[in-house]
Amino acid sequence: MPSVSHSTAFGRLTLAGVLALAGAAISACNHTPPPGADPRARTSAPIAQQGTAQVGDPTLPEELQPRADSTHDKGAADAGTVDAEPTYTGPLFVVTSIAAAVYGHPKFDRKDKLGYIRNGGRVPVEKKAVSTDNCSGGWYHVLSGGYVCGNQGTTDLNHPQVKFAIKQPDLTAILPYRYARNAKNGTPLYHSVPSREQMNKYEPYLKSAKKARERKKAREAARRREQEDSTTVAASLSDAGAPEERQHINQALADAGISVGIQNDAGDPQADKPWWQQHNIKDKLHDMTLDQLSADSDDVLAKRMVAGFYVAIDKTFRWNGRTWYKTTKGLVVPSDRFWQTSGFDFHGVELGGDWKLPIAWVFGGRKHATTYNIDDDGKITTAGSVKKFEAIQLTGREKTLHGKKYEETADGSWIRDRYVRITRPGPPPRDLAPGERWIDVNLEEQSLVAFEGVTPVYATLVSGGRHSKIKDKDHSTPTGDYRIREKHITTTMDGDGTAAGDLPYSIEDVPYVMYFYHSYALHGAFWHRNFGVEMSHGCVNLAPLDAKYLFFFADPPLPRGFHGIWASKAQPGSRVVVHK
Repeated sequence: MPSVSHSTAFGRLTLAGVLALAGAAISACNHTPPPGADPRARTSAPIAQQGTAQVGDPTLPEELQPRADSTHDKGAADAGTVDAEPTYTGPLFVVTSIAAAVYGHPKFDRKDKLGYIRNGGRVPVEKKAVSTDNCSGGWYHVLSGGYVCGNQGTTDLNHPQVKFAIKQPDLTAILPYRYARNAKNGTPLYHSVPSREQMNKYEPYLKSAKKARERKKAREAARRREQEDSTTVAASLSDAGAPEERQHINQALADAGISVGIQNDAGDPQADKPWWQQHNIKDKLHDMTLDQLSADSDDVLAKRMVAGFYVAIDKTFRWNGRTWYKTTKGLVVPSDRFWQTSGFDFHGVELGGDWKLPIAWVFGGRKHATTYNIDDDGKITTAGSVKKFEAIQLTGREKTLHGKKYEETADGSWIRDRYVRITRPGPPPRDLAPGERWIDVNLEEQSLVAFEGVTPVYATLVSGGRHSKIKDKDHSTPTGDYRIREKHITTTMDGDGTAAGDLPYSIEDVPYVMYFYHSYALHGAFWHRNFGVEMSHGCVNLAPLDAKYLFFFADPPLPRGFHGIWASKAQPGSRVVVHK
């Protein structure tokens, strides 16, 4: 199908371009926004560290290079920026601190923040600082607008801190980073690489040769557990060896899947064990809070993780016989406690040419749905089938036979209404400006349509918040007419699991996030592939490629080198209309 181009701060980016760049071979959102997501947050907020796309970077693909004919770039060019230049050879300011805020004027004023640049991010600036007011390193004028304090970076590209900065997100891939899922409770996040002695201290499940023999004994016991009463096993071990040896044996049995209580003077078999080693921890996790996960933190240990937490990977390296991940937050984790996840290559369709509304997709648990021929007498025969997530062009005609509703496809066959999600956008906002970009989200159909004025340009599936009649379990996405308040290439989302049995969660660097109401956002989701079904804690989940497309489609445009931006009166965010 023909491609429809949309201008962005990175140039003209189309879905076809995204797919080509991605190898087209191809949450709870009812939480407090993370530090850096709030324009009122302090400049020193511990924002995760990584860079962004940069001007003049030879690794920046042609499709993301600035274009003089881009709508957003024209406005920036008029403001005297380098957007109209094919390449940029002037000075670049590289952020070497955790993050650097960009202000509308050369002074620290949290109400005057335009956006921020993360560690390693590069922005074109004027050669000389314009002022040293409250900034000994001098205020640099960012050519796309705003000012950044020189104390938070450098224009010397050979500076050691530039070399060791967190790598920038890959805007050419399906996901901006590699992501890994923690597989076990208690996995440590270290401030730096631990020594062998520290590993044994913080990860007691790691064994010496002597403990390896004990694990072998535990595995043999596990093979016999169907024939041997576990209570008898526990009793026989309770009298064996010194207390320290018994503890090692019991831990080995626990690692092998055998629950054996360790009695203490108080009579509580679990009281002297940390939360992540208790055999019934799954029953207690919903009471855990994020603060408790860092309760035993020190100069070596940052915190411990719950199974299901995700980290974003900056680097992979070997040390002390193990493979490690350095995360984009600058922490270190053992890779043997994780498994990596890949980006789902599903995406919606650009409208125009061969595609027009309504569009449908097979969704849910079925791998495909049958299509039918229906003759004038109402006789139904099988015509073929459509795969799950394959876009289906509909005609808009509907038919009900024997109490079952059917939708007509473009080839004249029919498909059951209950097996597909269909684009059914609502009416445009009354005060919509000509050509204004806005996004329609239909919660009933779990579908989304992006518009320019009254012209639909993109359609896809979403996963909204899980609805429940039980108040504490209801995570419905709020309906209403909103505007995008802030945009982040990535930002961490986490929250406590204190309501209705929910578990605590933490996902580093959720991709392509656009907040539109309180802590509710449109964002990419790589931890599930069930689009078309309610899945979230209230946010609107999108497949990564859809999230990236909409991120660069929607306003405000993100200046090159920025990692996040806030909407303003001068640059309002795009409308997001959520309805049922």
